[in-house]
Amino acid sequence: MLDGRGGKAGAMLVVDGVISAIGAADVITDAAPTGAAVVDLPGEAVIAGFHDAHIHTASLARSLDALDLRDAPTLAAALTQIEQHLAQHPGDGWLTGGRWDANRWSDGVPTRAALDRLAPHRPVSLPSVDGHSVWVNGEALRRAGIDASTPDPVGGRIERDVDGEPTGLLRETAADAVIERAERETPVDLVALLERAHGRLLSEGITHVTDLDGEDARAAYLRLKADGRLRLRVHKGTPADALEAAVAEGRRTGAGDDWFTNGPVKLFSDGALGSHTAHMGFDFAGEPGNHGVEVLDLDELVRLVDLAVGGGIAVATHAIGDRANRTVLDAYEHAHDAAVRAGLRLRMEHAQHLEPADVARFARLGVIASQQPTHWASDIPLVESMLHGRDLASYAWAALRDAGAVVAFGSDAPVEPSAPLLGVRAAAVRGTDASPLGAERGIRPLSVEEALSAYTAGPADAAGLGHRVGRLASGQLADFVVLDRDPLSVEPSELGELAPVATVVGGTPAFGLD
Repeated sequence: MLDGRGGKAGAMLVVDGVISAIGAADVITDAAPTGAAVVDLPGEAVIAGFHDAHIHTASLARSLDALDLRDAPTLAAALTQIEQHLAQHPGDGWLTGGRWDANRWSDGVPTRAALDRLAPHRPVSLPSVDGHSVWVNGEALRRAGIDASTPDPVGGRIERDVDGEPTGLLRETAADAVIERAERETPVDLVALLERAHGRLLSEGITHVTDLDGEDARAAYLRLKADGRLRLRVHKGTPADALEAAVAEGRRTGAGDDWFTNGPVKLFSDGALGSHTAHMGFDFAGEPGNHGVEVLDLDELVRLVDLAVGGGIAVATHAIGDRANRTVLDAYEHAHDAAVRAGLRLRMEHAQHLEPADVARFARLGVIASQQPTHWASDIPLVESMLHGRDLASYAWAALRDAGAVVAFGSDAPVEPSAPLLGVRAAAVRGTDASPLGAERGIRPLSVEEALSAYTAGPADAAGLGHRVGRLASGQLADFVVLDRDPLSVEPSELGELAPVATVVGGTPAFGLD
């Protein structure tokens, strides 16, 4: 057993779902009460249960059976998949799913005309793999009331042809109307879908999630909890459009119980690199005039952060580009003293591309760096082509940790796979010869222990729950995962091949144990 503090133990004593003692097997055996059950766990290593610090579980649940275009190598291949899916799922309802990546396509870009040929009367709404662009057809635009006369909304962009007509690509907030219409007209049993998704997460060793989906997911989780069917722990975020209502109802970050706690409000400062909408301090290479999209300016960020903190709600702000991260840090600095007095942790979601001078500000302001290591591996081609030669601290989890900031890892699923060990691998191989870029100059790889801690203790601390979860220690809830191999005894490049063989939540087997 790896206790998360560099130590190893042979046994744990669990009483009423809480770790009562941990240490040498003979010591723990002697301390156990008469009649205590003895369970010989399978596998070779036991670690604290993984906590995904940034996941969209409702979106993940909806995606399990949806059209998935992430592996389509060309536009033609994507259209073939769409045509096949339409044939297999006839009807007149919305076609959703997507997860396409046009950065890989050399034979064209997504257009409404291509979709109209396949589905002239059925609405189609297909988000990109990063979720910051949506590919729609004419019927979807019509239902959302978007045409050539529709202005770009604040924080969004409607891509247009030379005549000003929408091309079928909606960026950032411009897609909100289509997404809302599609969800409203496509009712699902989210409770049942979440239960199914939880089975998958538990099989990957995840015992806790910080969920950043909407109020429908919150309602579904509360229903599962009321019915006694919640199988993993949830720290539930609030979407920005529900902030005022959350403050009015007295929703406070950290309030709840061992199974469900209120999380931070989720704000958006910019877009994403894959959609070419990350807010940068310079134009993207080969794209004069395009330095991304500023979804919220500093004044509005300050207003919303002050509103949240004043209402006892922590803030988690999406920031990809260097300019976005700096703007959010400026807003957080304004609210720093009030947040400290309220006992709230302010978070930066992604924190991908930083001006080097801003790394130290995370630690100085106590800002959590909520990062997703698998994004680094996926984004390598984009970074090399779009940000080449720029002096940035990109995917700088080691530098942030060395500066004294709390680093919390997550997956951003369904954008990336939810399996935590893939993220642990990405964090541990960066800066080594096993990295796709080789041993990157000046980049320190995380040790395996550090990477595991960022996926266990880090998210717990970010949620303000480190006193209760995130480590194998006396007084902590008995949430742990059993791995088939010891992560400290394999090469970092092999970490993604390790498999959970059992997951336990609160001392109760949730996966892999009869």
